Amino acid sequence: MIYEIETEEDYQQALIRFLDICKDPKNATEVKEMYLLMDLMSKYESENCSEN
Repeated sequence: MIYEIETEEDYQQALIRFLDICKDPKNATEVKEMYLLMDLMSKYESENCSEN
């Protein structure tokens, strides 16, 4: 499970995992992981992908 995204490579790995879970979440743990990844990716994007 991913708990931190610090680099573009981390972000890409998180995105792959997120998309994999979205296809067919197997249980409540994967659903929680999906929401955690959403939060982590959003944070990374706001810190690294904005033009401000």
